[in-house]
Amino acid sequence: MQHQPQGDCLWGKIQVCASIAPGVYTVSAIDQGGMEHEGIMVRKSAAGDILSEKAAGLGQEDGPWLCYGEDTRDIPVYEILRHRMAECKKTEAVIIRQMEEIRRDGRLSLTDYFGECERPEQTPEGAVSGVRRVRNGIYFVQDGRGMKFAVHEAVADYFLSPMAAGYGVRRGEYLYYDIDGGCAVALHELKNVFEEAEALICSKESLYATLNRYFAGYTALYNLCMPETEQIPQADAPAFRFLDL
Repeated sequence: MQHQPQGDCLWGKIQVCASIAPGVYTVSAIDQGGMEHEGIMVRKSAAGDILSEKAAGLGQEDGPWLCYGEDTRDIPVYEILRHRMAECKKTEAVIIRQMEEIRRDGRLSLTDYFGECERPEQTPEGAVSGVRRVRNGIYFVQDGRGMKFAVHEAVADYFLSPMAAGYGVRRGEYLYYDIDGGCAVALHELKNVFEEAEALICSKESLYATLNRYFAGYTALYNLCMPETEQIPQADAPAFRFLDL
């Protein structure tokens, strides 16, 4: 996955890395003596939205990362949980609004509701060289770094939870998700609204496995806010094999 810590860190060579929130990762590393260490790494650019000034000051700097070892890892986890409580309330309100809209209007015609969205032309990495339209406001695009999943801000505002939107990178009117990253989060929520998004998923088991293994923070928050029948289940399947492209 792009943008996650990899290679060497303060504790040694990273062996395992998993996202627990946008820009926040739990890692396991092996030092030169063969000892295993666990910690939390927070991308500095995301710290201002997640951590208090005091908590950020307690992290050890390592390039673009703030690192919290075994004695301090509870500090960012505690602050993330505080944010999640607030996000949960926002998410619940968004979900309720989505359900009311869908019950009232059926599956919304996005073109009638918002008008035709301009197609994406520029990703955060550069110009778009290829476009596959899923439906109005939802595309797969190709740039110099590979394929990305693009969601127009009008779609995101109405049909994605704040946390799901947070996994995207904004450029212009679109949020962009890596195919081997936050795309899983966005597709999980959009599949419940748009048939075209649901048709992209060839294996819900793989999607659920991806969310549980690599987006544990999102999965925990989503399940906290949803009734049991709507929660993301555990799944024994290969990760990142859910797309039918």
